Amino acid sequence: MERKDYTLGIILIFIGVMFFLLNLNVLTFNWVLLILAIAFLGAYIYKRQMGYLASGLVLLAIAIVSLIDDYTFTNVNIKGFVFLWIIGIISLFMYSKYRTKGYLVFGCILPAIGTYTLIDELYYGDTFWVLFLFLALAFYIIYGVDYRKYGVTWPRTLSIIMIVLSLLFLLSSKTVVQFKFWKFISYLWPILLVIIGIRIVYNMNKLNK
Repeated sequence: MERKDYTLGIILIFIGVMFFLLNLNVLTFNWVLLILAIAFLGAYIYKRQMGYLASGLVLLAIAIVSLIDDYTFTNVNIKGFVFLWIIGIISLFMYSKYRTKGYLVFGCILPAIGTYTLIDELYYGDTFWVLFLFLALAFYIIYGVDYRKYGVTWPRTLSIIMIVLSLLFLLSSKTVVQFKFWKFISYLWPILLVIIGIRIVYNMNKLNK
């Protein structure tokens, strides 16, 4: 039997044993997921195959979120916060390894959304404006880390837009702005799309010259 088949066989046996222990109520499902995650990560260290790494990281994220939610913060739902942060960290790790921009985008945006979900759980007031503030920070980090050196400015533009929206939502929540806010937004976002589109066309035309 080849070495590759040998490793896969051990993993299958291990999975079978874990679920057998689950059926005997020796382990809970969350602990089974955690142990399986560690096993897959160990297989990755041994075989250096991305399939093992991806499986291990996903299972690890799910297991940690579930275990934390079971044993702590019983009055606060932190699953969304922890899960998004873990997936974000995994994405940033993948970006550092492969330099794929998509990983960087997810690695910055997901923790921003996750942090907002936690604040929304802990604070009972209107916190929607905080989401746009965190997204603005995320997009600017994306711009500064990768896109800036290539002269690509759309993350910075989105960051500015998010800041403007954050301020508008904040003012609306404090009843400082005395107008129909959502009607204003319905007129604002098409204008922003047109501006962004013109900017993209201008940049592309500039690059082609």
